[in-house]
Amino acid sequence: MLTAVFAALMLQQAAGMISWNPPPAPDPEAPVEAAAPVPAGPVTTIPEWGLADPFGWERSQCSPMIRKDASMELCQARVRTDLATALGDKLPAGLQPSGVEGCRQVSNGAGGYELTCAPPRREMAASTAPVAEVCEERPSATGSGGVNFERRCTPATGPKPDEGGLKFRLGGD
Repeated sequence: MLTAVFAALMLQQAAGMISWNPPPAPDPEAPVEAAAPVPAGPVTTIPEWGLADPFGWERSQCSPMIRKDASMELCQARVRTDLATALGDKLPAGLQPSGVEGCRQVSNGAGGYELTCAPPRREMAASTAPVAEVCEERPSATGSGGVNFERRCTPATGPKPDEGGLKFRLGGD
């Protein structure tokens, strides 16, 4: 009950602060101020923290959640161009926009590099899967009367351990 009274009292006090009337119409006789001149420098929307930390600004703008369907290369080119415009000579060397987008240096095989804009070649990795083995453990007697277990493994595709012994053919295969 006390909380209901307290809430009603707070609502009455807050109701005096809200104005539902529309703003008054501008006075036609009032002097009109001239519009502010447009700055001559580059117009960017990079905040102060983005100018102070350009690498962080690029990471924040090219996050998959921000760029959605755009490619990472296009996003980086756009952000780096904006940063170069805003920072000029103060831009770190790692964020310099490249003149050719989507191109990279590739080894030419003779110890040098050449510029290529082709998509990267994708090759299948060599298969280095482990070979399947069949292992069995057999007990063997030791000289002191104990038992020692020996483990012998053979490839699963090769001959079986019991096939490599002495064979007798009695009339057929």
